[in-house]
Amino acid sequence: MPISRSNTFQPLIETAIADRLIIFLRYHGAERTALPHILGKDRQGHLALSAWQVAGTGQGWRLFYLDQVEQLQQTNRRFLLNAPGYNPADPSFAAVLQRV
Repeated sequence: MPISRSNTFQPLIETAIADRLIIFLRYHGAERTALPHILGKDRQGHLALSAWQVAGTGQGWRLFYLDQVEQLQQTNRRFLLNAPGYNPADPSFAAVLQRV
């Protein structure tokens, strides 16, 4: 069952990152599938997720702000390798809470 609203998303994303689970989310009205890599706070203190999007509105790195995520769900599918160009020191984040 999907969970909605940003405060409840953080533990789901932390688990998805730790277990390398692919996630499904609805963001700005579009359904997307992504490989979550980093959860953290940007320089303004906004909670954000850096993920490699594999389906939805194209493929590639995306920064999703959790307060704009409408729906989030873990899948039972795992990813084994980091996505191309993964940077564990992503400069988008002032503080990292969880990373692969």
